[in-house]
Amino acid sequence: MRFLAAAVLMCSVSAPALAQVSQDTLAEAVDSAIGNNPELMAQRKARAFADENLNQAEAQMGPQLNLNGSLGVEYTTVGRQVTSASGTFPYDGEQQRATLGLQARQSLWSGGSLTAQRDQAMAGVTAAQAELIGAEQNLVLQVVTVFMDVRRAEREVEIRGRNVTSLGQQVKAARDRFDVGDVTRTDVAQAEAREGASKAELAAATSRRARARADYEQVIGRPPVQLAAPPPTPVLPASLDEAIAVARANNPAVAAARAREAQSERGVDIARGRLAPQFDLVGNAGFVESRQDDTFRDSNVGLAAEFRFPLFDSGLLQSRTRGAQLEADRARYERMAVERSITAQVTASWNQLIAAREEIAASTSRVSAAEIALEGAEQELAVGERITLDVLDQERELLEAQLGQVDAERAAYMAAHELLAAMGELRPELISEQ
Repeated sequence: MRFLAAAVLMCSVSAPALAQVSQDTLAEAVDSAIGNNPELMAQRKARAFADENLNQAEAQMGPQLNLNGSLGVEYTTVGRQVTSASGTFPYDGEQQRATLGLQARQSLWSGGSLTAQRDQAMAGVTAAQAELIGAEQNLVLQVVTVFMDVRRAEREVEIRGRNVTSLGQQVKAARDRFDVGDVTRTDVAQAEAREGASKAELAAATSRRARARADYEQVIGRPPVQLAAPPPTPVLPASLDEAIAVARANNPAVAAARAREAQSERGVDIARGRLAPQFDLVGNAGFVESRQDDTFRDSNVGLAAEFRFPLFDSGLLQSRTRGAQLEADRARYERMAVERSITAQVTASWNQLIAAREEIAASTSRVSAAEIALEGAEQELAVGERITLDVLDQERELLEAQLGQVDAERAAYMAAHELLAAMGELRPELISEQ
């Protein structure tokens, strides 16, 4: 409940001072990025390429039909010929020869290598799909980041602008009190120094806002206009253990690592299958014709079972099998490393979220206290119980408290979405549904 209240407070506090009729929402920013991001488009092509690999692997398991033909000229000198009533054989000199054949081949047994290739391609499709989902979720997190960065930068410029205005009033008041002899020149100089520092900080904040807007345009594909308040944070797990369990089941990086491990295991099966005997059913049909004599034509039709078995290849296939096993071991260890990394990310995001929630409550109290302290210091300065430096210090305290509150609100919102991303739950439609 505390986090829900903090989220509501964040939305209300971070609302723009001047409402406009048309505002860019976070959901619109996500939709724009999803439709225009070139990296995501490239990932979609990689997903389609994986589908084609699967089609190719399945096609290798089916029948193959090839048409072969040739047409050529041959010059022959024959040392001995036989002459009969029908002519002289064999022919010598130049003769044209044409062949045309049709061959059909169907694998009967490949040692399991073709089946393993198909399964490997299917695992590749799973990996490509997981990587596409991961790219989408990373893009959504980027959109949330640049969206909140622009809003935070705008709030900082707004707060620092008010601080410059307030310090300008303090400088004017100090000069007026100096003119009547209530304060010294030092008090005026202190106020002027704080005002100058505040103006420099405002200029730096303005520069950071321009950078945030440029980053927004890079990710979204268009510059920000007036950003609406972000929607409330989606529902989160009730415990860290639940979040870790969801991440292990749904995180696309884990799913991709498991699919790559399966690919490597099928690679071992492919290598082992090539050590086994191969059986193919082959059918042939064709004819050969000599153009020198139209009556000289041979034709053939046949069906045969072909058998192949590697006897000696200098250790090539055995080495490939060992290499495939090493690759499978590497993929297994990488999968374990990814699972540990995701667990660490979820744990870190969970703790960051808890800390941000507490920081929001603390910064809210700090802002209220700083506002009261500043008002009191100004009243006490008017009656001579405070000096100008005391008021300036309270101005600085209020500024830091307000900026701290803005940072805490952003940190809480980002930590929640980073947790969702680590869990594999930061889908584009999740933002659109809010």
